[in-house]
Amino acid sequence: MKIYFPFLLVLLVSCQQGFLEKKPDQSLVVPSTLEDLQALLDHDLTLMNEVPALGLIASDELYTTQEGYRAFIHPAERNAYHWAVELYEGEPINDWDKPYQQVFYSNVVLEALTDIPVTQTNNAQWEVLQGSALFYRAHAFFQLAQLFSAPYGQDQALGIPLRLSADVKKAVRRASLEDTFSQIIQDLEKAENLLPLTSPYKTRPSRLAVWALLARVYLIMENYSQALDYARKFLQEQRELLDYTELDTSQSRPFPSDNPEVVFEAVLTSYMFTISSQVYVDSLLYQEYTDGDLRKSLFFKEGEEGYLFKGSYTGNFYLFGGLATDEVFFISAESKVRTGDIAGALKELNELLQSRWRPEDFVPITEAEPEALLSRILEERRKQLVFRGIRWQDLRRLNQDPRFALTLERTLEGEHYTLPPEDPRYVFSIPEQEIQLSGIEQNSRK
Repeated sequence: MKIYFPFLLVLLVSCQQGFLEKKPDQSLVVPSTLEDLQALLDHDLTLMNEVPALGLIASDELYTTQEGYRAFIHPAERNAYHWAVELYEGEPINDWDKPYQQVFYSNVVLEALTDIPVTQTNNAQWEVLQGSALFYRAHAFFQLAQLFSAPYGQDQALGIPLRLSADVKKAVRRASLEDTFSQIIQDLEKAENLLPLTSPYKTRPSRLAVWALLARVYLIMENYSQALDYARKFLQEQRELLDYTELDTSQSRPFPSDNPEVVFEAVLTSYMFTISSQVYVDSLLYQEYTDGDLRKSLFFKEGEEGYLFKGSYTGNFYLFGGLATDEVFFISAESKVRTGDIAGALKELNELLQSRWRPEDFVPITEAEPEALLSRILEERRKQLVFRGIRWQDLRRLNQDPRFALTLERTLEGEHYTLPPEDPRYVFSIPEQEIQLSGIEQNSRK
């Protein structure tokens, strides 16, 4: 179920300049009640529940035709697709601006709460609002770090500006990458103790969403014991999986809007790319889905020059970018095999895959050799979490391991492009307007 509350502060900031230095319009109403603050956070799919899409465009999950490429409206779409050094051509970029708007709204709520006394009657609502704001801020910081900072683990790497105040006039420099992840974890650990286990609206955070995000964060950090701890907490409370045999493969949108696997609903930022009928799943990836695997017909449909993606967990044309149970199964399986629990990894992997296949065709995986099983888990993870923006995060972390490092390749209008492992172009440049206004250090893509 979704909720939409218009609120005066939605136009508080524009995307036409660098966001960190914008001055709010003081003529707008300032939220002063708990209901005001909840309404501010409930700009779900229009703001607070939107995640960047440029990583998907730059990933190896897809390709487009020359016609499709020429239809891309924004320079960032075209340039991200073939990994150009210069990305934005002077335009603002939502993948930077919107997460920082989410951070701003979160900070507004956190600061306003300090002026609202906690009482016996409002205590529960007060705590949920604080936990929600902390979750949204951490979620935005994490998304920004996956585009605008180096992959985790690089020594002395810069992170992102950690704006922890609603005062946009306060100068903020880029934190270290280590401090960036520490802040994300700190916010989520606080939120864990404030939020209910589940939320009646999946556009609002919950403890399940916190655990799913912490499991993802620790996976990115390659801290597999911690990733497993949070995946275990999650799966002890929520293991319900969709039975893909009950879905209609002939439908253009086969997944239900009330998908039980979704614990936090978010969508990828809308570009022409995300709705184009000329953007296809990578042909080699499509071939990995064999007969009997229901994902092949539930995720894709035939187009003019390839197979189009139709399998969004939103149940509509928006691409899903949230948190879901299937991802946590894969985090648990990968973390278990990496920490030596082969039997546990096989259990998680087979339980999930069994719900994705026709019963008569499913053969449980029995691979017991750790490296081969890890490879299989990563293959199935890629096939299940396709078109969610997660692949870009995986490429960045896995490229640091020679066993899984890949060179991406594209051919476009007669030109051949490559993106080698650990190339500087795995880090997106910060919009030039932001550099000019705030003076923060730019990322080098050369």
